[in-house]
Amino acid sequence: MSIVSPNAKPLYDLYVKGSPEKGELGDCPFSHRTMLTLEEKGVPYNKLLLDESNIPEWVKDVCEGQKQIPFALELETGKWLHDSDKMIPYFEEKFPQKKLGRPDELPSVGGSLFPAFMGFLQAQGGEQSEKEQALVSQLREINDALAQSDGPFLGGKEPDSNDCKLGPQLKHVLIGSKTIKGWTLPSELDKIPGYLAAWEKRPSWENTYYTEKYVQDGWQVKMQKMASS
Repeated sequence: MSIVSPNAKPLYDLYVKGSPEKGELGDCPFSHRTMLTLEEKGVPYNKLLLDESNIPEWVKDVCEGQKQIPFALELETGKWLHDSDKMIPYFEEKFPQKKLGRPDELPSVGGSLFPAFMGFLQAQGGEQSEKEQALVSQLREINDALAQSDGPFLGGKEPDSNDCKLGPQLKHVLIGSKTIKGWTLPSELDKIPGYLAAWEKRPSWENTYYTEKYVQDGWQVKMQKMASS
C-alpha cells in the first residue's frame, strides 16, 4: 500500500542511494527523509537508484559540483534540486495541500543528534563516557518531546517535517550504535521505541524500507574508511 497513487503521473525523478542491480533501496537517511516527505505529502515520483560508490560524473553538473545524494529532477520544469535541507522546504511550499511544516518554523528537537552520534562512534579511551552522554542528551530531548506530544509523533497523530528527518536518523543511530559500540538505548527513554514502531506501520515507511543489515554494513564500512584516512 502506498500513499501515492500508482496511477498518478510522476512529478519528480528522485535519485537516491540503492542497488540498481538488486532494485533495493540503500541506507541513506537523507534519501529516506526526502522520500518520506514526498510520500507523506502524496507527491508522485520515480525512485532512481544510484550506487554511492559509483556515482556518475554528470551528477556534478546538476549538484553544483558535488556528487551528492539525494537529488531530483522536477519533470514539469526541468529544474534540478539537491541537498535535502533545501529540498524539504521547497516541497513544503510547492505542495501546501498537506502541510508538514517548514523545518525552520517548527520547534527544534534533536538538532544535534547526528553530530552527537558520530562523536560517540568515533570516541576512544577516556572520551567515550562524555560522548555517550552527549548522545543520550539528544535522545532524551527527543524522548521528552514525544512524551509531551498528543500522538506517537512529534507532529501529534500525524508526522511533520521534523519526524521525517528524525525517524530515519533514529533508525541509523540505534542500529549503528549497537553495531559499532554494542550500545543499546537506555530503558528510561521509553517513548522512542514506540515512535519508531508507529513509523514502521505507516505506508510511507513501508514504501521506503531498507534492511537493518544495510545499515549495519554501511556503518561498518564508514568507520573502516575513517580509521584508515
